[in-house]
Amino acid sequence: MALNAGCSSSDAGNGDAAGVAAVDLTADSDGADVTLARGQELKLTLQTIGPGQYGDPSISSSSALFEGMEFPSSQNPGGPTQVYRFQAVAEGSALITIPHDVGGEPFTLTLSCCSK
Repeated sequence: MALNAGCSSSDAGNGDAAGVAAVDLTADSDGADVTLARGQELKLTLQTIGPGQYGDPSISSSSALFEGMEFPSSQNPGGPTQVYRFQAVAEGSALITIPHDVGGEPFTLTLSCCSK
């Protein structure tokens, strides 16, 4: 799956994403390629059903910045929901990998940042 959220030719050419909405993704986006404008935010919601939770993300380059993770106040008793926030900060691509502490495959996403 590819998502181009902030780099169309109609975007403002000032080099940042001021006024551009954050992109909201879920676990359905595992393995996706996502393109954001510099300064645009990505909010990723992951939920575990059963034991464990997702851990700290690793980011392969400095084009993306991890801004934090939170547990929303509304939780499903079947397992925790976690919201991760990232920002595209420099032109380039970054592989984001988020492991799960009980095993299984990690969540992965390629985040590309364009200059617009």
